[in-house]
Amino acid sequence: MFQQVKRRFLRFLLNGQRMNNTKIQQRQRSSILKNASFLFIAHVAGRILSFVLTIMLPRYLKGGFDDLGKYFFALWLTNLLSSVTELGLQTPIIRDISADKSKASLLISNAFVIRIILSIVNFIILATLVMLKYPGEVGILIYIIGLSEIINAIAQLFRCMFRAYEDMGYEALGVIVERFVVFLIGIATVILGYGIVAFGVVVLIASIVNLTLTFLIMVFKFSRIKLRLVNVKVCFDLLKKSLPYALGGLLYMAYFRVDGILLKNIMGTSGDVAMGWYGTGYSFVNALTVIPGAFMGAVFPVMSRAFSSSVPSELDSLYTRSLKLMFMIGLPIAIGVAFLADDIVMMLYPPSRFGLADREALSIILKVLIWSGMLLFLNTVIITLYRATDARKAFAIVTAISLCINIVSNIILIPKYSYLGASISMIISESLFFICGSLYIQKYISKINDFKALLKIFLASVALVIVLIAFKNFMLINQYFHVTLTVIVGFFVYTAIIFGIRAVTSDDFVMVKKQI
Repeated sequence: MFQQVKRRFLRFLLNGQRMNNTKIQQRQRSSILKNASFLFIAHVAGRILSFVLTIMLPRYLKGGFDDLGKYFFALWLTNLLSSVTELGLQTPIIRDISADKSKASLLISNAFVIRIILSIVNFIILATLVMLKYPGEVGILIYIIGLSEIINAIAQLFRCMFRAYEDMGYEALGVIVERFVVFLIGIATVILGYGIVAFGVVVLIASIVNLTLTFLIMVFKFSRIKLRLVNVKVCFDLLKKSLPYALGGLLYMAYFRVDGILLKNIMGTSGDVAMGWYGTGYSFVNALTVIPGAFMGAVFPVMSRAFSSSVPSELDSLYTRSLKLMFMIGLPIAIGVAFLADDIVMMLYPPSRFGLADREALSIILKVLIWSGMLLFLNTVIITLYRATDARKAFAIVTAISLCINIVSNIILIPKYSYLGASISMIISESLFFICGSLYIQKYISKINDFKALLKIFLASVALVIVLIAFKNFMLINQYFHVTLTVIVGFFVYTAIIFGIRAVTSDDFVMVKKQI
């Protein structure tokens, strides 16, 4: 009798423990989903506002795309130099505070001092470049946007606290407030007739607002900066931990910014307008990358768990299905944009406001650069897998090789083809990244186990091309209606073929959904 009561009591305790574990897991999943949703909404809103801003700015700026090119160059140059300020500190800060909240003040205080020192170094580099090479309006913009980037880097350090405490709603708030300030006040500024320098000042003000908001939230909700806690040993320990991430961050930023910087410098007097056209086309393609970014952001922790479980088949399946879905989405988008580029440019930049040279340049850039966007869909899967498996060395090597090829191809192609050469160079480097990255993964990390499905997606895309060719010269009512009808018909034809030939099945979506 006693043994029976004992067994029942133990079962009760075990069931209670299982229920507690289940509740904890549910809370963790709910927290992850909530934080991911906050960041996704914030970054989607930010991308949309930035894209609309890019469309509207050349309409009201006195210099049109020439002025916009000056802004893009200042932004891209200071983006690249911001890698010096950031130095990969975010990852060890978030990781260490997450592991031990009692160290929050110690770590954030020492990291703040490091960031201030690096910001001073960054500004000295900027000032030297301006004095030696970029006088006039471009130099003023570099100073303004450079200060904005330094302020954003400090705000980003404070946002590490939000991530460490898994409360990303505050980060999302800062991003949205900053974007809205730039969008609303920036548009008003240029409509009232002020120039691109005044718009740069608005960007700087928005950065200050973001920093102030982020700092106040951190101080009142999480932790304070205490300079008395600054310790040389702690600083060096943080730097040591951050260096592996710093190298990867620098290479990655250079990879996406070197083309525009070379375009401006190589093209001389025509570099500003060429940069304006190229930056506009790049912004359009960049806006689309929110799709793979959001999807793979959700898949990342699942890939990490699959890798940790040491079950190769599970990781292989997730990698293959992710690649299939990104290929299935990215390829038809690239085909559609390439076919409809002339119509898209005509609608966004009408002849009543823009010259023929502007529209032709934008159409050419969009037709070419969209293919690098398609490759970005696939490369996002590869980058996510590298991160999930902590293959930092392989990622750095692949990025460095692609960066070198990018620089060489830009130097060769830009003098002869200007913005077209920069666009082609981006396709070359993205293709190389995909080839090298996927070959390494296939050999050492994970294997694609369904090549037939990739071929089926390609065949479905061929059918889409046929539909687009049929509609190319078939104009109905007006251009807007023509583009809308083409997109709708193309979407339904492509989707029907995809599921008809079972290139992607409902099991693919169910599998990914279950694991996420």
